[in-house]
Amino acid sequence: MAFVRDLWYAAGWTQDVKRELLPRTIIGDHIVLYRTEAGEAIALSDTCPHRFAPMHLGKLNGDTIECGYHGLRFDRGGACVYNPHGNGATPRASHLRRYPLIEKNGLVWLWMGEEAAADPAGIPDFPWLDDETYAFTGSHTIPMALPCDLIVDNLLDLSHAAYLHPGTLGPQQGTKDVTSVRKEGTRIFSDRLIPGAPPAFVFTATGAATPDETVDYWANMRWDPPGSFYMDAGIVTAGGQKEDGRILSSVQIVIPATETSSYYHWKMFRNFAIDSAEVTAGIEAAVMQAFTTEDEPMIAAVHQRMAGREFWSMKPLLLSSDSAAVQARRVMADLLKPRHENESMEAQPIVAVAG
Repeated sequence: MAFVRDLWYAAGWTQDVKRELLPRTIIGDHIVLYRTEAGEAIALSDTCPHRFAPMHLGKLNGDTIECGYHGLRFDRGGACVYNPHGNGATPRASHLRRYPLIEKNGLVWLWMGEEAAADPAGIPDFPWLDDETYAFTGSHTIPMALPCDLIVDNLLDLSHAAYLHPGTLGPQQGTKDVTSVRKEGTRIFSDRLIPGAPPAFVFTATGAATPDETVDYWANMRWDPPGSFYMDAGIVTAGGQKEDGRILSSVQIVIPATETSSYYHWKMFRNFAIDSAEVTAGIEAAVMQAFTTEDEPMIAAVHQRMAGREFWSMKPLLLSSDSAAVQARRVMADLLKPRHENESMEAQPIVAVAG
C-alpha cells in the first residue's frame, strides 16, 4: 500500500508527549517523540544510523537523545553531537530526521513530507476541543491491527450503527434517515438526520433523554484525509430546534501506522450533565465497548475475508449510504498521484440499492 506523505498526521495527544521517549509508527516511519527541558515537543527518526537500534530504547540526556546500544547522542535537530568511541569525533554526516511538528487543539501534528512543503494551514481545525463550556471525556488512543481505509469506511457510513451498536451508540433498527453528502476540496461532509425516533441507549443511559421520548437525532460527519473526523451529533425533542438539543459530539482521528495497523485517537464532548463524572465514565465505557467489541471485530472479519485483495478489485455492491466513503477513497487516490497529474480519478459507479 502506498501512503500520502504530503499530509499532517496526528501523532497523539499533547498530554502523551512528556519527558520520556514515546515511540510511534506513522505510515511506516518509526518515530520517537519527547519534550525538551523547556517543554518543546520534538519528533525524530526512531532508528539510530549506526546499527539501526530503536532510539526509544535509549534515554534522554538533557535535551539530547542517547542511543541505548552504543551511546551516540543526537540533539533535538537530529545532529549527532556525542560519540563515546575512538577519538570521540562526532560523525555529523549521520543524523536523525527531524519531523516538522505543531501542537494544535490538544493534538500533536507531524508533517511526513518534505519540510519545505509543510504548511500549517493544512492542519484540520478542531476548535471544539478548546471550548471550556463542554464536558469532555479523556483523550484516548487505541492501537488497532486494522488498515486505516477500512476504519474510515466504517466511520463514513453510520448506517451500520443500528445493526452493529444496538445496545450502545446506535438508533433502533429500521429507523429512517435523511443523508446528504458534499465535497469541498479534499474535505467530505456527510450529514445524517433521523427524525421522530426513540433515543439511542447512550442518551437514555446518561440521562439526556427518557426511553419513551421521541427525538430527532443528527449525526453529521466531517472528514479530512487521511482519517480526521469531527462528528457533530446530538438529539432534540422531535420538531425542536438543533440549538436546543443535547450534544454528544466527538473528534476521531485514524492514523495509518503500517499497511495493516492504525492508531485511533478519540475524545467525546457534551453540553449536558456537565459536572457529572459518572456520566463521563458511562460515555467512555459505552464508546470503548462499541469501538473494541463491536466495530473492531467486524472490521477485522472484513479485512480477513478480503484476504489482501484490493477493494475495487472485489467489485463491491454499493448502496447509497456508501457515497461518502467512496468519495473519500477517490480523494485518497487523487492525493497519491504525482503532483503534475491534476485530473480526477475515473468515477467508480455508485449502485443505489434499497434507498
